[in-house]
Amino acid sequence: MNAVFKKKIICFSSDILAFGSIFTATFCLFLKLKSVKNYNFDNLNLFAAKSVFSSGINFKNLKNNIFCNSNLDNIYQDSGNNNPNPQNKSPGSPIKPFNMDLPGVSGKSEPSDEHHDPNEKTYKIIESQFGSSGTRHENFFVKNTTGQNINIGAELGKKPDVHITNTNQPQVLIFHTHTSESYMNKDQNFFYENFYPRSLDNQKNVTRVGEAITEKLIKNGINTIHDITYHDNPTYNGSYSRAAKTIKSQLEKHPSLQVIIDIHRDSLGSKESGKIKPTFKYNDKKAAQMMIVSGCDPDNSLGFPEWEKNLRLALRLQKYCETMFPGITRPLNFAKVKYNEHLTPGSLLIEVGSDVNTLEEAVSTGAMIGEALSKLLNDLKKEG
Repeated sequence: MNAVFKKKIICFSSDILAFGSIFTATFCLFLKLKSVKNYNFDNLNLFAAKSVFSSGINFKNLKNNIFCNSNLDNIYQDSGNNNPNPQNKSPGSPIKPFNMDLPGVSGKSEPSDEHHDPNEKTYKIIESQFGSSGTRHENFFVKNTTGQNINIGAELGKKPDVHITNTNQPQVLIFHTHTSESYMNKDQNFFYENFYPRSLDNQKNVTRVGEAITEKLIKNGINTIHDITYHDNPTYNGSYSRAAKTIKSQLEKHPSLQVIIDIHRDSLGSKESGKIKPTFKYNDKKAAQMMIVSGCDPDNSLGFPEWEKNLRLALRLQKYCETMFPGITRPLNFAKVKYNEHLTPGSLLIEVGSDVNTLEEAVSTGAMIGEALSKLLNDLKKEG
C-alpha cells in the first residue's frame, strides 16, 4: 500500500512540474510576442530584409542588432512608425544623440576590425567574383525571380522615361535608406566575432560611396543632390517609410529630378559558412562588385504599375557599367519588390559590395558607377 501511495505522489509531483514548465514557456512566449507587437509581420518581405540569420548575429544581442543584412533588406516591413533623424547633415558632421534602447545603431565606435581582443574568435571571409547566373544578354546577366517573362533585348531598346536636359537644376538624387551600413577597414580573410558593420561616421559608411558617385556626376555635367539623411537610426523599423518622405520632399523642392538612386551595401553568407566578399579587378586594382535591384509588380499587388519603366533604366545602367568596367556587375536582380521605386520611373536600388568588402573597394566602385551613370545620362540627353 505504501509503495502505491509513493508512486501516486511521484506521479502527482511530475504532473505539477510539467504543468509549471508549460505555464512558464507560455508566459515567456506571451511576453516575447508582446514585445514585438508593433512590427508588421504580414508585410514581411524576404528579399527586403537584411536577415539576422545570414549575418550570424549572436541572438543574445538581437535587440541591438536586429537590422543586420543579407540579400534581404528589412526584417520587418516598414510600419510607418517614424522617428527620423535631422535632414541633410554634411559628411563627417556630429551625429545627434540617440536612444540606445531602440533597435538602431549601437554605440560601438568601430564598425569592423579595430580595437578587438586578440583572443576574440574569428570567422572566414570568402572572396568571390559573381558572374554567370540567370539569363545572359549580350555582356551581362539578369536574375529574374518574378515569374514574369520579359524580353530583355526589347526592353533594353526602349528609351527610359527620364528626361535629361542642359540645366543647372538637379536631375539626380542619391540617397540611402540604410544610411549606417558600413564596410571593413582592412582587406583580410577573416572577421571577428563582434564584427559590427554599422557606423554613424559618414567617412565609414555608404554615404562615402554616395559621395563618390555624386562627385563623378557633377564633374560630368549632371547636377546631383546627395541626401545623407539617416533613415535607419535610431530605429531600423520604418526605414523605407522615412526614406519615402525624404524622396517626396526632394521631389517637391526639385521637380527637375529625373533619376533617384538608393545606395546600399549587401551582406552575404554567415558566420557558420563564411561571409562572402564580391570583388573584381579593374586596371589591376581590386574593387567591390555592385548589384542593381529593379522591382516588379506583375499582379498589381504592390502599387507599382509602371515598373517596366524602371526596368528599362536598370537594364541600360547594367549594360553601361559592365561595358565600361567589365566584371563590376553581379546579375541584375529583377524581383517582386518595390523599395520606393514606384515613386518615379527613374528610381533604382544599388547594392555596392558587402559588409566584408573594404571601404576603399566600395568607394572605387562608387566612382565607376558615377562614370557609367554620367555616360548613360549624357547619352540620353543627346537622344532628346
